[in-house]
Amino acid sequence: MRIRAAAARERLLRPFLCGVLLSLLSGASQANDGAERPKPPASPIQYFDSDPQACKPEAISASYKSHLLPYADQSPEVLAKLRRVQDDLTLASLKRCVQKGLLTRPQASVLFRELGLTLPGTVIPVGGRAAPPPQPSPATAP
Repeated sequence: MRIRAAAARERLLRPFLCGVLLSLLSGASQANDGAERPKPPASPIQYFDSDPQACKPEAISASYKSHLLPYADQSPEVLAKLRRVQDDLTLASLKRCVQKGLLTRPQASVLFRELGLTLPGTVIPVGGRAAPPPQPSPATAP
């Protein structure tokens, strides 16, 4: 009788113990995988280095007008977000070109107005262009 009871217990416990053992082994294996793999190196940050060709007003204007064309089929919400990013990048490029002496400040101001750029943080309305920056009226201009 004892032998039958022991055999019955063994038959019931064997699958349970095998499951516990397998889960312990797989957990240990996963822990070892993480410990053995080094973390990937951080991606280096690269900045665009403006050059005389990229700082030509015609190049900046043509580039600005064509960059969103591939995304014309996107929703107005997506286009508004892309336009915000494009305005920020173009403004940064204008500043960099002026700092490097490849573009004059008046040229950058003219491009800013002609392209209808917006200042960082300006919300671009969905489905349209942001209102142009306020211009001083002739009566209040210095």
